[in-house]
Amino acid sequence: MQTSLAMTTDAPRLALIDVVETLRCHGNLPALPTDPFQLVLWDNMGGLITDAQRAAMFADFGRTPGFKPAAILAADPQALLSLAKRGGMRPHVRVERWQASAAIALERCGGDLAATLSALPIAKARALLKRFPVIGDPGADKILLFAGIHVRPSIDTNGLRSLVRLGFFPQQASYAASYKAGVALLSAAGKPEREWLMQAYLRLRAHGKRLCRRGTPLCQECPLDPFCAHAPADQF
Repeated sequence: MQTSLAMTTDAPRLALIDVVETLRCHGNLPALPTDPFQLVLWDNMGGLITDAQRAAMFADFGRTPGFKPAAILAADPQALLSLAKRGGMRPHVRVERWQASAAIALERCGGDLAATLSALPIAKARALLKRFPVIGDPGADKILLFAGIHVRPSIDTNGLRSLVRLGFFPQQASYAASYKAGVALLSAAGKPEREWLMQAYLRLRAHGKRLCRRGTPLCQECPLDPFCAHAPADQF
């Protein structure tokens, strides 16, 4: 049974670093690739699919057609479509996004997104990443972090929901503003280390997906429940 999400103001609070350490309890975190183009493809594998399904699709994609932009553009569209159907609804759109990603990497980066990003100022690298399908500010920041190009925080929707409910900052008027608040918190109260920021991203995401869920949070199972403000987080 879930507990009430009524706001509690008298709960003791944990520091952000202690929260992330407590969330070490979440095992089986996805092993994200570290190549930026592969990270773009990872995010375009599917919509509402599990991490295991995404990882399996990604592995098969790596075998056929492979992760080279030219190979993706040269691949049989029907073979791509067959793979894309495993990612959920609108598989034709998924194929188009893979092909568009490959075209951008070839046209703007000569096929080497990693080298191009590394040579650009961070603001321009971030802007380039946002040209790829489904990559917004959170995705761009995640790619820069996991690819080791720039040590900057990133957080996904599940992690944001968890931090708002814990009472670290109030939900903002827009998702973009909430994301900025989350990144600011990680910058100010976290560790400025790539490994810590990657673990924070993965653990907070896992916590939001598994326990601090949007509709039915499992508060009684949550190790952070004694420290939680149970603040509303209906935006996420």
